[in-house]
Amino acid sequence: MKKITISIQDHSLFFKFRSKKLDDVNLLNTNVISNSELVFSDEYIYKNERLVSLFIHDLIKENKINKIVLSSNSLFDLAYFVVKAGEEINYIELKDNITLSYEICEKIISLKNLKKLVCYQIPTFMIEMLDKNNIEVESRSEVLFTSDFMLNNDLTSYSKIYYCKSVTLGSKVTEEDYEDFNTFCVINKYLKVIILEKYDSDCIKKITKILDKNKKKHINLEIHEDVNNEDDVIDLRNLNKEAKTQAVKISLVYSKDYLEKNYAKQIIFTTLEICSLIIFAIVGCVSSFLVYNYFKSEKRVDNIKTELQEVLNTPSEEVVRAPEDESIPEDENGASETQFVKNYDKLLDINSDTVGWLTLKNTNIDYPVVKTTDNDYYLNRNFYKEKDPNGWVFMDYRNSIDELHDNTIIYAHNRYYSGVMFGTLNNVTKWKWYSVKDNLDITFNTLYEEHTWRIFSIYSLDVTSDYLYTEFETKDEYQTFIDLIANRSDIKLNTKVTSDDKILTLSTCLQGDRRLVVHAVLLKNE
Repeated sequence: MKKITISIQDHSLFFKFRSKKLDDVNLLNTNVISNSELVFSDEYIYKNERLVSLFIHDLIKENKINKIVLSSNSLFDLAYFVVKAGEEINYIELKDNITLSYEICEKIISLKNLKKLVCYQIPTFMIEMLDKNNIEVESRSEVLFTSDFMLNNDLTSYSKIYYCKSVTLGSKVTEEDYEDFNTFCVINKYLKVIILEKYDSDCIKKITKILDKNKKKHINLEIHEDVNNEDDVIDLRNLNKEAKTQAVKISLVYSKDYLEKNYAKQIIFTTLEICSLIIFAIVGCVSSFLVYNYFKSEKRVDNIKTELQEVLNTPSEEVVRAPEDESIPEDENGASETQFVKNYDKLLDINSDTVGWLTLKNTNIDYPVVKTTDNDYYLNRNFYKEKDPNGWVFMDYRNSIDELHDNTIIYAHNRYYSGVMFGTLNNVTKWKWYSVKDNLDITFNTLYEEHTWRIFSIYSLDVTSDYLYTEFETKDEYQTFIDLIANRSDIKLNTKVTSDDKILTLSTCLQGDRRLVVHAVLLKNE
């Protein structure tokens, strides 16, 4: 039978074995030694566990105790029921200079309110077990290290290394420091800040390399030196860009004296920073607005295309009519009769400027084509003649669909970001596209005839009108024109074109004053 002393001091409850003899040898009774000290026998505690627990809990609440200190690890079982039953105790300290046992570790983990454990020595796997249960561990046993890095940061135990959030590297960092810093990174879980007392680009590179090797992210690397050399500042900016790819942020922390001496410069710098932030904010808002507009425009165009496709796909009786300003062929009885392609007469009911439909495979180009008395109107109006910055796909006002000219020209805006209109015409310049033979066939149907055209020339050039002729007086003149545009092609397509053929030209703008041009020849017997 052993005597246990329980005493109160500084909001802590101390458990220890009592060595001096009591006058009263009946150790099954409780003996009050003083106002802050109690003595129990271990046998009495085990037999009256609930009674002792209630009594001690009153003491804990009355004295606002949150910590239990055990002089020996063997006292843990006696104190365990006290801690387990109460919510107040969140700190346990074991004074025994022995390694923590796994049995005690398991019981500590079961204590829901415990936040911290101090012991002499603990196996590393137990630290990780306790950490997963949000219990911080502090070990008193010292570990000897050779580097100043470990010594200066008081990293004398595994637990201190494991929980450390901030470390400092001195003005002179040795190879031993780098080795121990690497060991530190292997063990540590909570590192957030690294302080460098002196700026050294080689040191920063080695540190970031070690951090990357050990997959350490979201680390602030603070340089506590008054760096004002322009070359160093430029070098530091470059290092910061590289470090950001590893989720490491490098920053300068100037001394108070330096900041006071450079107060005016700091104000100017801060003002410039604020102005830069404002500019970035404005650019961000404008960019967001443009992105929204692109999205909105794309949806509007898609909706129009869907509506028109639905119109075309609606069954109806053959319509006998002709568009405005077009000659109307007559039958033998003198009645006018026009056979439209694919219900295109329905498009005329919506827009009397409709002249056909253009489709280019594996692009977004699949639109009805319009034509009016100039080449400006449909630059900022859609098929419904509504104001629209996307414009629409339109034929050159000089061309006709009754009798195709030598060169039929079709224009549209290059809405690259939204992909509408001729925004995907650039696909034709990519090998992945033009290497597929079927992609080279363009469908451009007029209101009355279906036509297939094959691409023979693709190129970009500065603004010029020399490819925008619609008719030629002689075949020689036309052949010269064909040779000109065929030889310009950036891609060798080997499609034969002669002065007896009809040509289709697609033209759109590129960056600056450049144009992207596609020429195709009408396939005969189509």
